[in-house]
Amino acid sequence: MRVGQEIESIRKELGLSIVYMCDIFSVNEFEYNQIVKGKYKLTVFQLIMFISSVKKPLNSINK
Repeated sequence: MRVGQEIESIRKELGLSIVYMCDIFSVNEFEYNQIVKGKYKLTVFQLIMFISSVKKPLNSINK
């Protein structure tokens, strides 16, 4: 699973809003959709912010 798909899966699992996700990544809704589609490369800081906010690991970056 790609990182963007895994992030979206976790968002849905936890019932988080897209606005909350945009705040985590400091992006707008269009950019968040690009993250989900895999067309936006996340920075290390953005990945850390996501993991620390949702308290779940991203298995797709562990490879």
